[in-house]
Amino acid sequence: MAGKGKLVTQGVKLGIKYGPQIWVATQALRDPAKEAANKAISSERARRQAMAHARSLADGSILKVYKGDVAHWVVFSGDEAVDVHPHTDMLLATLVGRADLTKRIRPDDKVKATDRAKDAAAAALRRAKPNQIN
Repeated sequence: MAGKGKLVTQGVKLGIKYGPQIWVATQALRDPAKEAANKAISSERARRQAMAHARSLADGSILKVYKGDVAHWVVFSGDEAVDVHPHTDMLLATLVGRADLTKRIRPDDKVKATDRAKDAAAAALRRAKPNQIN
């Protein structure tokens, strides 16, 4: 099969020509990708801790709020804010002062990440096309 040899030769030539640029690009993009992944993992870990805490409370629920670009999960017992995960030095009243408390998640809701993503996509679609009726 003569085509395979030509393909390999062309691949080697392109690797020699563009390999150094690809290596530099991967090294430059590695740190931001790691930071984004670590941020997502820590937010999910904090959500799980907050959900476990809410399960132990009477009428427990959680709400996602942001302090800067960091997501925090506030734990509620009824309508009273009890704790925040990950812990922060900011007062709970300040964190939830402008938040929409109707978006709280209860432990028995059984909402998966895929369900949350579908809901967010549907909401974005509704915002993009407000004049259409579903």
